[in-house]
Amino acid sequence: MSPRTYKVSLQTKNNILQKAIELFNESGTASVSLNALAEALGISAGNLQYHYRNKEQIIRAIYELMFSEWQLIYKGMDQSFDIGKLRALLRKNFGLTWKYRFFFREYAALVRHDAQLSKRFREVQEQRLAEQEALMTLLLSAGGVRPVDPREIKNVVLIGWVLGNTWLSYAESAGKKMDRATLNEAIEMMMVHYQRYLLK
Repeated sequence: MSPRTYKVSLQTKNNILQKAIELFNESGTASVSLNALAEALGISAGNLQYHYRNKEQIIRAIYELMFSEWQLIYKGMDQSFDIGKLRALLRKNFGLTWKYRFFFREYAALVRHDAQLSKRFREVQEQRLAEQEALMTLLLSAGGVRPVDPREIKNVVLIGWVLGNTWLSYAESAGKKMDRATLNEAIEMMMVHYQRYLLK
């Protein structure tokens, strides 16, 4: 494959993923067929399936995109962490929640349906929880966290993780308008949860 052909292929794959995110956010994954996605892209179904054989492959690829963006958000977190940085982190994190909102609405069903996605999801979840526990432990040892039983750190982090990952489902079930203002509510909720543990 020539460099030009390779570049075109990568661009096509990216276009497929971006359009899939858009349609999945609007209608849900179950309502968007490969044919509908190909039509929205203005390409043939065969061309689409040359890049992604099925919807599961597309969702897995989207999840990797989301993970890479998470990596950028959490990069550089250290013991200088404070209330201001917490709010900025939460804003970025919930920005991704909004960008990939279909996944947060459906992830329980998606991981049940796809064993490969389920395995990857568990790996990422365990990594994120371990990283956040390590940060809290570091802050505790550096005096940046109020005195707390180290055994409690695991529960503090786990509660925050569950709250963040289920907020959209709660908001929709409560009849809230799904917009960025709703995500700002989520940020304030998470601030209440975490800020009592931070000294600065």
